[in-house]
Amino acid sequence: MVKHSNGFTLMELMIVMAIIALASAVIIPRIGSNDGKLYRAQLSTLTVALNYNRRSAVVMNQAFEMTLFPYSADSTHKLKKGDWASQGADIQWQSGTTKLQNKSFSINYFPQGGATEGTIKIQHGRYIAQLIIDGITGKVTVEETINDTDS
Repeated sequence: MVKHSNGFTLMELMIVMAIIALASAVIIPRIGSNDGKLYRAQLSTLTVALNYNRRSAVVMNQAFEMTLFPYSADSTHKLKKGDWASQGADIQWQSGTTKLQNKSFSINYFPQGGATEGTIKIQHGRYIAQLIIDGITGKVTVEETINDTDS
């Protein structure tokens, strides 16, 4: 006499789990990882460039100008040492009443350590950061957020 069971065998469960694990290993790393990596790289290089220019002005005891360029497919920007160009992120500059969206702008650094006061907003996909430049000290404060409204 043969008994019929209504459950799954251990072998069937193991095969299904293996398929799910394989699919997860292939699909999950590809979801949104490029935006996050590019955003992190650009935020890091921008922060380093801002700090480098501030230190250069203080150490060389002379005013220093840094130009930030928005993303452009032709990449014809003439970058000098200390400049920064976006690699796909949207950038925005706000200082007082001046607000520039995806246009090049300059930040001046002074020998005493000060700089042009303002806020740089960088956005790549759902990743957003604001880099706040203190006019008196020239120091940069980074505030990061993730825009989850796209989900």
